[in-house]
Amino acid sequence: MTRRRPPHIPLRRQVYVGCEGASEAGYAAFLQDLLHEACLSVHIVVDKLGPGAGDPLARVDMAVRRLTNLRRTRVAPIERFILLDFDQAERDQQRAEHAQSMAAENNIIIVWQRPCFEAVLLRHLDGRAGHRPPDARGAEKALMRDWPEYKKPMSRHDLAQRLDRAAVLRAAAMEPGLDELLRCLGLI
Repeated sequence: MTRRRPPHIPLRRQVYVGCEGASEAGYAAFLQDLLHEACLSVHIVVDKLGPGAGDPLARVDMAVRRLTNLRRTRVAPIERFILLDFDQAERDQQRAEHAQSMAAENNIIIVWQRPCFEAVLLRHLDGRAGHRPPDARGAEKALMRDWPEYKKPMSRHDLAQRLDRAAVLRAAAMEPGLDELLRCLGLI
């Protein structure tokens, strides 16, 4: 009797996505579901950077340290992104510039959410792609007006109840950083 060879399972390409908080982590998980639906062999390594890091520089620094630790235990993803709220960067321009430099030195692309994640979510909604609230409070009010069920943080399941691939592509058309992430993932 001969032994059967196990079926060949192709390795999935890994993409690191550092997330400012639970909402962004839910969004990254939602993107993973879209990858699965599209039969794309990509795995998003979701890293929650919220606890213990307060501003963009601290979050980029934490991401760099975690990627270094990943490299010690296994292969760290070559393609790296981090989702950060731009309103926090505006509070200290010098630290934001340092965060941008540190990210570039470590091959991490910052996806700036202008002014915050809720504003980016708003741009996913039909007829709201070009809407640019001036601040986080305005973004949250506008989002709640158009999506009354919205609550913070949103899980992948909650997001899938309202968003789909078309919504993600609509937002990416207005968000260069999101567009770059989706192109890397193969969703565009």
